[in-house]
Amino acid sequence: MKKEAYGKTVSKRVHVYNQFKGVDYAHAPANISTQRCVDGMNMVRSEVGKVTKRTGFEYDGRVWDGKINGVHFLQKNNERICLVHCGTKFYLDDNVIYSQAADRFSQAVQLKDRLYILDGKSFMVFDGNKITSVKDNAFVPLTCTGRSPAGGGKDWQQPNILTDKRTEGFVSDGKSTLYNLSQRYISADVITAKIENDDGTRTELVENQGFTVDRVAGTVLFGSPPPVSKNTEKDNVYITYSKSTGSDRNILDKCSVITVFGVAGRPDTLFLSGHPDFPGREWFSQRDNPQFFGVENTDLAGSDNSPVTGYTVKNGRLFAHRKDNERGLNILVRRCNGGDDKYFSYPVSGSLQGPAAVGISTMVNMANDALFLTEKGIYAITQKDTTQDHYTQLRSLFINRKLLANTALSKAVATGYNDFYVLASGSEIFLLDTLQKSYEEDKEYSNYQYECYHWKIEPQIRLLFVQDGRLCFATEDGRIGRFYTDYDNPESFNDDGKAIKAVWQTGDFTGDFIHRNKNVYRLWVVCATALRTGVRVQAQIKGVWTDLFSDMTTGRYFQWSAIQWSKFTWSTDKTPKLMKRTVRIRNVDKTAFRLENSEINEPFGLYELGFEYMTGSYYR
Repeated sequence: MKKEAYGKTVSKRVHVYNQFKGVDYAHAPANISTQRCVDGMNMVRSEVGKVTKRTGFEYDGRVWDGKINGVHFLQKNNERICLVHCGTKFYLDDNVIYSQAADRFSQAVQLKDRLYILDGKSFMVFDGNKITSVKDNAFVPLTCTGRSPAGGGKDWQQPNILTDKRTEGFVSDGKSTLYNLSQRYISADVITAKIENDDGTRTELVENQGFTVDRVAGTVLFGSPPPVSKNTEKDNVYITYSKSTGSDRNILDKCSVITVFGVAGRPDTLFLSGHPDFPGREWFSQRDNPQFFGVENTDLAGSDNSPVTGYTVKNGRLFAHRKDNERGLNILVRRCNGGDDKYFSYPVSGSLQGPAAVGISTMVNMANDALFLTEKGIYAITQKDTTQDHYTQLRSLFINRKLLANTALSKAVATGYNDFYVLASGSEIFLLDTLQKSYEEDKEYSNYQYECYHWKIEPQIRLLFVQDGRLCFATEDGRIGRFYTDYDNPESFNDDGKAIKAVWQTGDFTGDFIHRNKNVYRLWVVCATALRTGVRVQAQIKGVWTDLFSDMTTGRYFQWSAIQWSKFTWSTDKTPKLMKRTVRIRNVDKTAFRLENSEINEPFGLYELGFEYMTGSYYR
């Protein structure tokens, strides 16, 4: 046991903060790590262990006429094409290319060189120039092959939900003129035929021009026998006709949830859900053919009492997120079965227990985790090292208290930006740093937590997206803002012309013994240099925040191209600068420190905070 001398003792000490991580709203100021802060508003990692003031944003100058419901991108021919959904219109380069959209949020995914879009009203495809309905160019399946004129053959592809049209392949005997289709009571749509001739040419015929049709009997009568097939096992006559599939060919138009998945997680198949009349049902396309949804390519994700709210993908598995289930099994796990180009299936292989996702707009697949927002925080789907089983874990411990108190949580949106999971709710932005993991003893069911940061801006955020390497957002009043990326330019540090208040506040410092008086008499800060920068230092003394000093000159350096006479300096030293002062904090049991920069067009990078103190007599 450590022995203490009775009465007054004096021992000199030095306390240094030189590892700066993120905010900690989960613990009391007296219990947080010295590496985290009680209040770190508008700060972010500059490098692991150091923090800096975030950059500001600018508006693009345009006020859109309506709510911005989606900003989508198509990567094609080394070009990233931007498509903006505003109100009921889609804009390409400020030109309206589609005007019948629903005035609600839209979702889009890219497959091959096309963008597939859902708005709850239409299932659309964008080719880089125009938007059309997917069913207008639906794939016509070959439902039967190897059929003789009299019948037979074998089933091949499923009928397509998106169209009533189908094709049957026949092997001609060179004699028959009457060909029997596999279906009777054919629809009234015009029937066509294609004949492959001996010389390799094709003859295309239209109903009543080379053949006639008996729709009730399901027969086609050619004026002359098609030539015999060179290969007795290869089709050389193809008849295309319409027959109702029994499914509503418009059913996919009302879906609102979309993703891509496939063999071993390869993005080659579209998955759709979120139909208001069939909330728990999912549909998937044929592999590499998003215009082909077979009538059997559908499944019920649990029950219609648990609507699908979105998808995430990890380790070759598709996770279908549902609203709260009575047993808490809110995520279904799908895997891919099959092995040929004709048929693949995606059966449910398990389910995960945990809180339900708030919505598709917060689901982001990062490098290590499939992250999503719930009413209990930001969770991840992860995998056990031993069994390879998947399970859910909390990742947002440090910001949960502030995050879950946000009244706009149901409208939250998220995106991945560099190494950060960025979530916006109202005017607040929360960032999870996937480069910095913390292993917390008080969260035994989570392997690690991400370091977190907290920003505030004035506008209410409706959407988040990334464009040209910049974090961007759309506001509720129809504007698009873009955060600056040049940390070396002072003009990057303003929010549309307004100053940014950046704060870093330590937890409570109590020294070795809280029951002894502490006297702080010398304090220093090491800050990153900039053309214009400075710091205001405060201390909490017996519960009251008191100014210690402000230094708005030491951290500057001189550059001819950026002279500002009111903040002029001759220093050309660009290395981090030491700012030190003698201070007077006497007879306190604890204290805390706050570093702040609230000047317009001033960066603020923090490298170290330290002070010398003495432990004295018993605190009274």
